[in-house]
Amino acid sequence: MTPHHRRTLHCALIGAVAVTSLGVTAGPASAKSSLSFTAGPRSVGLGGLVRAAAKASDDNATFNKVCVQQRWSATAWHNVACSKPARHAGGAVNVTLRVKQRGHLQLRAALFEGRSAQDQHPKTRSASRPITVTVH
Repeated sequence: MTPHHRRTLHCALIGAVAVTSLGVTAGPASAKSSLSFTAGPRSVGLGGLVRAAAKASDDNATFNKVCVQQRWSATAWHNVACSKPARHAGGAVNVTLRVKQRGHLQLRAALFEGRSAQDQHPKTRSASRPITVTVH
């Protein structure tokens, strides 16, 4: 074996050991979260009531809260009700809405995470699929 081949083999062996050790120690770090949302009825008359419930959990180290959001047609989402922010939690929220206009009301749940309980600009961690309620 020539010195050049021996040096190449030695470098390859060191590289393989380094990559393997990094792969073992750098496992995926992910927080587990869940978000469930229900709303109904799917069709309601003007002035009728729509109920929505959201529940979320998250085990990360931030302050989390779950909110029920609404929008009409394709406008922006707005918070209707939120749980209190809690560390290592998500919360639950129930809300009853009286619809005051005709059209398609969309509702969803959103899980927010903030740096503190007073964070005015929390980030959206996840959102549920929207449920559409037809108001006639």
